[in-house]
Amino acid sequence: MKKLLLTLVLIFSTLLHAEEVPSFSLTTVDDKNITVNQLNISKTETGLEFKEFKGKAVLLVLFGHRCPPCLKEIPEFIALTKKHKDDLEIVAIESQQYPTDKVKEFVAEHQMNYNVVAGIEHNDFIMYIASMAGYTQGIPLPLLIAVNKNGEVEQVQAGIIREDELEMLVEELNN
Repeated sequence: MKKLLLTLVLIFSTLLHAEEVPSFSLTTVDDKNITVNQLNISKTETGLEFKEFKGKAVLLVLFGHRCPPCLKEIPEFIALTKKHKDDLEIVAIESQQYPTDKVKEFVAEHQMNYNVVAGIEHNDFIMYIASMAGYTQGIPLPLLIAVNKNGEVEQVQAGIIREDELEMLVEELNN
């Protein structure tokens, strides 16, 4: 249902702003740039293109530094990143307005080996993703947007996902 809602919102947004294709430049806490563009897959479907990660599945995660389910997912994402280093990228955006220097400390403390963005510097992107996922008031955390290697949004999931479900999802995203 969320995938259908996301697709419909993206389609509507695309039709309203045919000339304006949203594009965002994110900076990770270790100063890597990630360019994210809205991708028109067909006349009826829109996805997300992560320019630096072409040909790879992407798990885009909105998380909070004080969110217990979010904290529980960190070791799972670390393991996924190690296991799928050639075909998966994780982009996690801290969405509770934690200062950038504190997010850097958080990443070091939790030994996060994937892309982490301080959301305080990218509220426009957070709001774009939340609205595309159907959340205009309050964003549930964690929020996962699963994008396959072709840029198609395969799944939108609010709340924690079990480790075995994440593993199956990554396999599906790469097929």
